[in-house]
Amino acid sequence: MQTIVVRYLEVITSRDGVPGTSVLLGTEIYENIKEVLIPGIPQPKGDRALHPVFFTKCFLGIDNHLWRVESVAATPADAQQPAFFSVLIKRHDVSKEIFLYQTLKSNKGLTAQKILGQQGTLVEVDYGFVQRAGRMNAISKTNKRYMDTLLEAEMHKRRLAVVVKVISANLIQVAPVTSQEIKPGDRTAFKLDRSTLEKMPRYQNSGKESYVICSMLECVSVQRILPPVSYFKEGRSSGRNANYGIALSRSESKKLKNALIHAIGAGDHVPYNDVLQSQRQVDQLQASVDSLTAQLKDQAQRLNHLSAVERLARSWAESMGRDYEDELEFQRALDAENGH
Repeated sequence: MQTIVVRYLEVITSRDGVPGTSVLLGTEIYENIKEVLIPGIPQPKGDRALHPVFFTKCFLGIDNHLWRVESVAATPADAQQPAFFSVLIKRHDVSKEIFLYQTLKSNKGLTAQKILGQQGTLVEVDYGFVQRAGRMNAISKTNKRYMDTLLEAEMHKRRLAVVVKVISANLIQVAPVTSQEIKPGDRTAFKLDRSTLEKMPRYQNSGKESYVICSMLECVSVQRILPPVSYFKEGRSSGRNANYGIALSRSESKKLKNALIHAIGAGDHVPYNDVLQSQRQVDQLQASVDSLTAQLKDQAQRLNHLSAVERLARSWAESMGRDYEDELEFQRALDAENGH
């Protein structure tokens, strides 16, 4: 018995960009299944703008595999026919996208460590999208029972991220970036500088700020990672640089380290490197003090010696009936004349 039918229809856009008719690409027919996973349109939350949803589906005779979901319509099942879910989709061009695993595959001499070994490198991560559970009554519910899928509140969609550490050849630890403003006093996150965002057209022109969330560190596969679209050196054209040349500034890197410390609950502890640097400074200052003390001791000994010589000279001048100060000035003039 057929219970649910999911139809995928492609939106055909006219040359002037106006959506026109739709073409059926494929159909999934379920028998004796009362609930199926379908692409989920995000639910409105306040005045927050809804983000686009993409999903992967391979149809016979069509090279394209990534699609943007335009809408989902549903008709409930009755005694004569199953429930119908009609998913309206639009092609998404991925011809210029190159994921990290593709870069590594094309050049065996490269490794994830060589490319992303520098902490603070900026990447994009395709986390995927949360699906919905479509039922026979044409109502879609959350997929909370499907633990093998991405769930609500988990990191989702394609977004900017900061590399924290290369875990292995296939696994990278990242801190995701969000446009949602962080709470005041949250020291586990920080805002990216405008100068950094201006290197990437998508984020430069978004009209939003970007915040790095170190409290949501995650390890992701190299198959999810790709370089963000960035400007080339001349600053006019842009594209995805497989060398991953965009990274945090020096000041942002310090903010990243500080946020990571607070994210693991070590905000009250002084980092070991800071202690080490302070100890080195103390050692250097102590060496300077020791050197100056030795010089002062030498000068004191010379002063004692010269004081004894002065007393002896005054005694001789007095015994010879001469004025000590006059004789001293005469000797100085003589030394100057002789170049001493």
